[in-house]
Amino acid sequence: MAHPPAFLDRMKADLGGEYPDFLVALEQPAPVSIRLNPSKTVQAFGNADLIPWHPDGRYLAERPSFTLDPSFHAGAYYVQEASSMLIHEALRQTVDLGQKLRVLDLCAAPGGKSTLLLSALTPDSFLVSNEVIQSRVAPLKMNLEKWGHANVAVTNHDPEDFERLVGYFDVVLVDAPCSGEGLFRKDEDAAGHWSEASVELCAARQRRILTAAAELVGEGGVLIYSTCTFNASENEDNVKWLTETCGFEHLPLALNPDWGIVEMAYGYQCYPHRVRGEGFFFAALRKTATTKQPFIKTYLPKDWQRIMEKQQGVFEKWISQPADYEYFVRPEGTVVAVPSLLKEAFFTIGSVLKKRSIGMEIGELKNKDFIPSHTLALANLLNPHLPKANLTKEQALLFLKKENLWEVEWERGWTLATYENLPLGWMKVLDNRSNNYLPAGWRIRMDVR
Repeated sequence: MAHPPAFLDRMKADLGGEYPDFLVALEQPAPVSIRLNPSKTVQAFGNADLIPWHPDGRYLAERPSFTLDPSFHAGAYYVQEASSMLIHEALRQTVDLGQKLRVLDLCAAPGGKSTLLLSALTPDSFLVSNEVIQSRVAPLKMNLEKWGHANVAVTNHDPEDFERLVGYFDVVLVDAPCSGEGLFRKDEDAAGHWSEASVELCAARQRRILTAAAELVGEGGVLIYSTCTFNASENEDNVKWLTETCGFEHLPLALNPDWGIVEMAYGYQCYPHRVRGEGFFFAALRKTATTKQPFIKTYLPKDWQRIMEKQQGVFEKWISQPADYEYFVRPEGTVVAVPSLLKEAFFTIGSVLKKRSIGMEIGELKNKDFIPSHTLALANLLNPHLPKANLTKEQALLFLKKENLWEVEWERGWTLATYENLPLGWMKVLDNRSNNYLPAGWRIRMDVR
C-alpha cells in the first residue's frame, strides 16, 4: 500500500530507529477487535484473546461476517478498534465512575465511544451523545438502541450550540475528526486524501471544537481528547494549548509498560508496531478554572403529553421496573419513557437544544392496545418474562431479513424473537401466520441462505 512520502518522512524523523518496524506494521492486516456489552450475554468469543486495557475487549483471530451473526444485531457486542478502548482506562484513572455523572460525547458517531461510556457509567448517570453531521445521526442512534440503555440523549448540533450549558458536564469526550494517519493501513481513502495542508486544517478545526468543549466542563471536571493520528499539530500541540489558555491541567496516567504505549510530553500515543491496534492518541485533562453554571429554565417539550399514573398500568407487562420511569406521548403518538431520576437532565437538554432525541421510544398507544417498539425489544429495561420464540441461527437470520416465521408451539400474541436468549425484535403470532415487526431499516439485505 502506498503512503504519502511527506508522511513517511515525518514518521522516520519522529521514530528514528523504530521506523523500520513501523513500516513493517503498516503492511500487516489490522487486528480485529470487539467490545462485549456487559448488560447482554453472548455465548461466543470465550476463547478470544483479552484486550488488556478494557475488561470487555476481545481480539478475534480473523474477521467474521458480522452481518451474519444475530448476536451482533442484538447488541451483544460492538466492533471497535482496540487502541480506542484506552478511553476507558483514561476515565478509570481520572474520574470516579461510581458517582452520578453528566457526560458529553461531543463527536459521537458511529457510537463506539458512547457505548463504551454507557457501560462504564452508573445507571443514574446521564450521557449526551452528539453528532454534528446529520447523515451520521441515524447510525449513531441505531448503535445506541442496540446497546439498550435509557440514560442517553442523542443530539445533532455544532459544538458552539451548547454554549448555554457552560460548566454543565462532569466529563466531556472529544474524539476529534482528524487526518486519520493512524488508520492508513486499513483505510486507503484516508491515505489518499492526506496532505500536510489537511493536517493543519484538521488541527485548526480541532482547536475550534476544543474551544467550545472547554467551556462545557465544570470546575474539577475532566476533558478527554483523542484522535486517530500521529502528528504533534493535531495531538500534543492541542493539549498543550488547552493547558496554557483554557484553564486545564494535563493528567498523567499510570499505564502498564507491557502495553507498549508511548508517553508524550502531553498525552499518550499508540503506534501499530508497538500496540496490537491502530494509531491512536489520547490525553486526559482536569478543569482548574472556575466555572459558574448559568440557570437554565427547563420545560416539557412542546406538544408532549404526560401519561397519568392511573393510565400507566399498561406498561407493567412490558417494563421490568415501570415505576422507575415517567411516560409521555409525542404528537405523532410515540410513547417515550424517561428515567425519573434523570428527568431534569433530559428536559434541560430538550430545553437548550432543538435537534435532539430525548427519552426512550418504547412504542405506541392505539386505543387500549400498546404496540411495542423495536427499541424496547433491545432495551435493558424490558421485562424478561415476556413470551419468547427462541430461534435457531437459520431462523434468526430469516427473521433479520424481515421474513415471517411460523412454529406451532409459539404463544399467540406479541412474542419476542430471540437468539441464544438475546432479543432480536418483535413478532405477532396469529393462528395461521406470524407478522414480523422488524423495522425495514434494520433488516439484513445480503443473502443468508
